[in-house]
Amino acid sequence: MIQFKQYFVPVQIQETTFCREGTRTMDARRAQDILRHIINDEDYGAAMLDKISVTESIEVLTKMLPDCVATAQNDNNINDAGFFSQMIHNYYPLILDKIKNAEHLWVVYSDNTGYPYMIDGDLFVLYDYANHAELEKKLNTAGYQVALESVTPTDFRNEVAHMYRNGYEKIRFTDGKGEPFVVAKEDLYSFEDFFNEEYMTNPGLQRAMIEFFQEFRKNTAADAGREEILKKREDAMIRTMVHAEYMVPCIKEETEDMVEISHPFIDLTDRIQDKEEGERVIAIPAFTDGFEMDKCYEGHHENMLYQYDELVNLVEELGASGVIINCLGISYYMKLELMHKINM
Repeated sequence: MIQFKQYFVPVQIQETTFCREGTRTMDARRAQDILRHIINDEDYGAAMLDKISVTESIEVLTKMLPDCVATAQNDNNINDAGFFSQMIHNYYPLILDKIKNAEHLWVVYSDNTGYPYMIDGDLFVLYDYANHAELEKKLNTAGYQVALESVTPTDFRNEVAHMYRNGYEKIRFTDGKGEPFVVAKEDLYSFEDFFNEEYMTNPGLQRAMIEFFQEFRKNTAADAGREEILKKREDAMIRTMVHAEYMVPCIKEETEDMVEISHPFIDLTDRIQDKEEGERVIAIPAFTDGFEMDKCYEGHHENMLYQYDELVNLVEELGASGVIINCLGISYYMKLELMHKINM
């Protein structure tokens, strides 16, 4: 059983004083029972927290305890306000552990990108499935075409790892109806839990590509406002591309006299519509990190790192049509002419 560090013993508290009516969704009797454990138990309700649901735990942290703090402050009761503020501080890591070990969470995925739906850099996770249809309907009506994917604790940990790669900042845990419980990814797991300092990531570029294509592939009519958003996101993506570093797969063959390096090509002729009649479209694959590269070339190729201007020179030197970034992720093809244009 987890126990809180004991900071001080609270003064006698009148249970009926706290938790204003109308600000919580759980039954009032249930709320008072939980509050009694927090006030009276030697462990300040830690054992109780182990037994209640994730939904109730989040409600205790985000609604009940802040409500108690506000009521105590309104009554000028400094001791009680301090006690409940300390309980918020103590409960926060315990509730995060409870979330991390939850049997079921549901990540909101975008069918437009194949990645988790992103809003202002954040990821959506549903912790209570009861109102899932309402959330899906709201996003689908807006044109984003989402689907919920159930994740185990191991799956959820992997999702947080990908947040570091893909530039997501926080998770908005939601029950599908109320205000989300927002948690920074660093509060759940650190970068070092997944990668070492030598692991190459491009979170800025990954995020820019996800944000652009999520909006670009949105199933809704064009209007001036949306065109402005698309232009802004495309400009941000291109700026990030120009300043990014890329992994390019290669095969190295060594002889006594030299090292010969060759690069694979991908034939995109059948996939690219904007081309001259009879033109073959041959692209050099480039990747934002090792995970994206391993989707295509795991164990078969080495890689070389290229700055953007070096990548332009490589495409030109090899006589390729252009470059395709993350061909099995959010793929983006740029022909050589465009590569030169945005590099000016």
